[in-house]
Amino acid sequence: MPDLTPCTITVIYSGQPVEGADVLLAPKSGQFSAAGITDAAGRAIMKTDGTYEGVVPGEYLASVTKLEKTATDLGPSPEDPEEYAKMQEKIKALPAPEHLVPEKYSSFTTSGLVVSVIAGTAAELTFELAD
Repeated sequence: MPDLTPCTITVIYSGQPVEGADVLLAPKSGQFSAAGITDAAGRAIMKTDGTYEGVVPGEYLASVTKLEKTATDLGPSPEDPEEYAKMQEKIKALPAPEHLVPEKYSSFTTSGLVVSVIAGTAAELTFELAD
C-alpha cells in the first residue's frame, strides 16, 4: 500500500450539510479508489479500499450520492425456488429510490467534481452541490 494522505470532504446542498451521502473518489490514473460517508456535519473522512484512512496522492474524479431509504425488507430469502422467484418480482416492482441530492452528482462523468491530493498535505475540501 502506498503512503496515504488525510482527506476529508464536506458536502453542502441548499446551504445545509448533507448527512448520509456516499462520497466516492475514482483515480484518473492509478489503482486505488477511496470512499466515505458524510456525518451530521456533512463531513466524510475518505478511506482507501474502504479500510485505510487517507488517499493515495493524485487526481480523482468524485461522485456524491444520497438516496431515500426504502422499505425493502421482504424477510429472509426463501429456499423454495418458486417463492424466491415471487420475491424477486416484488423487488423489481418496487419504485426506484429518489435522489436526495441532484442525480448528476452520482456519476463521475457528470458530477464535474475533481479532487487533487498532494503528498504530505492534508486535503480538506467542500463540495457545494447545486441544482
